[in-house]
Amino acid sequence: MEHLVLWDIDRTLINAGGGGKAIFLSAYREVVGAEPPSLPDFGGRTDHYIFTTALTGHGRGVDDRLTALFLDTLAAHTEAAREQIRANGVALAGAAAAVAALAEVPGVVQTVVTGNIRDAARIKLAAFDLLGPMDLDIGGYGGEHPVRSVLVRLARDRAERKHGVALPDHRVVVIGDTEHDVEGALHNGVTAIAVATGGATVAQLHAAGAHTVLESLADTAALLRAIGVA
Repeated sequence: MEHLVLWDIDRTLINAGGGGKAIFLSAYREVVGAEPPSLPDFGGRTDHYIFTTALTGHGRGVDDRLTALFLDTLAAHTEAAREQIRANGVALAGAAAAVAALAEVPGVVQTVVTGNIRDAARIKLAAFDLLGPMDLDIGGYGGEHPVRSVLVRLARDRAERKHGVALPDHRVVVIGDTEHDVEGALHNGVTAIAVATGGATVAQLHAAGAHTVLESLADTAALLRAIGVA
């Protein structure tokens, strides 16, 4: 392993057609027995954070047992919606080409740092033929911790342990579409590449401190240059 690429999923690699929020809400209603009084913006947030924030809105304390039950329920609801995700979603422009191109570069390891739980990450990537080059065993997932920067650290630690190498910071790259993705990278001292395919504009992503901002993943060569493998 000479480079580690940590991909966000939603609105970076794919657009799930709004299905993610509906799945989250159906799982929430099953576990809590009520609609959440309010929800934070899903962009760049983890499922753990969104659930516990909504739970607090009910005036309930954060309960580890209930959170674990919700995450298990969310996995089941996501599995049940597998065909709906495939039918309503789409891989974003250039996503498949980018993942495939990186898979051809010796020494590049790809995984995810995502607000999704691991089961959802697997289902979404598989639905749009993006799973093959990804090593999900070393990813960082939204059910593990509410703070995204912690997920970046977890994924890097897992990758370095698995491959028996300590990478310099500039060879670890986070690719995402929100200020939260950028923040997670910068907090860990690694490279932040942002794509303006989510809710944040190019200007907002620059202001957040991204090292490189791309309009989309459509220009594979530009992405490879930004990562430092071209």
